Amino acid sequence: MRNLNLSKKSLVFIAAGLYLAVGAAAGFATINAAILLWLGIERYRQDRSRLSVAVIAVSAIVLVVNQIGLVLAIGLILAAIYYLRVRPSPGVGYVSRPKLILNMRQDRPGWVLRSMGCWHLYGEVRLDLTGAVPEDNATNVVLQGIVGDIEIVVPEDYGVLVEANVLLGQVTVDGQGDGGMMRRMSWSSPGLARQDQQIRLQFNYIVGNIRIRPI
Repeated sequence: MRNLNLSKKSLVFIAAGLYLAVGAAAGFATINAAILLWLGIERYRQDRSRLSVAVIAVSAIVLVVNQIGLVLAIGLILAAIYYLRVRPSPGVGYVSRPKLILNMRQDRPGWVLRSMGCWHLYGEVRLDLTGAVPEDNATNVVLQGIVGDIEIVVPEDYGVLVEANVLLGQVTVDGQGDGGMMRRMSWSSPGLARQDQQIRLQFNYIVGNIRIRPI
C-alpha cells in the first residue's frame, strides 16, 4: 500500500512538473486551453452535450488567439496528410469545379442526378435520392472541402456506395455512428451489384457532419 501511495504521489509530482514546464514554455493560457479542449472532446464523444461543444469552441478560440502561427502550421500539416490519405479516385465523365460556398438542396421529385465534383470552403448539401432521376446508369459524385454538412436520403431501389472521410466530426448511417478524429466510413446499399442504377458518393472534409438515411 505504501509503494502504491508513493507511486501515486510520484505521478502527481511528474504531472505537476510537466504542467509547469509546458506552461512556462508555451504559456499557461495555452496549456489550460489544450487540457479543456481534450476534456471537451472526450465529453462530446460520450453525450454530445451542448456544454462540451461550448468548451471545445472556447478552448479552440483561446488556442488560436494565443498560438495562431503554431495552430496554422499544425492545421496545414494535418490537412495535407489527410488529403493525401483520402484523395478520391479520379472521376469519369465530369469536371471538378471549385467554389467558396456550396449550397445544394435537391429534395423534390424529378430532379436530374448527374456526375459531378466540387471543392469548396463550406458546403451544405441535402440530397433525397428517392426523387432523383440519374442521367446515366453509373453516377459519380465527389464533394470535398473544409467544412461540410451533408445529409443523403437513400431509397431501396438504387444501388448506392458511400465513401465518407472527415478529419474532425461524425459520420452516421441510419443514426448509427460516432464522432471524433479521422472518421472514415464506407457503406453500400443492399444488393448493390444487382441494381441497374448505381450511384457512388464520395465526401472528404476537414470538419464534417455526414448523415446517411436509408429508407
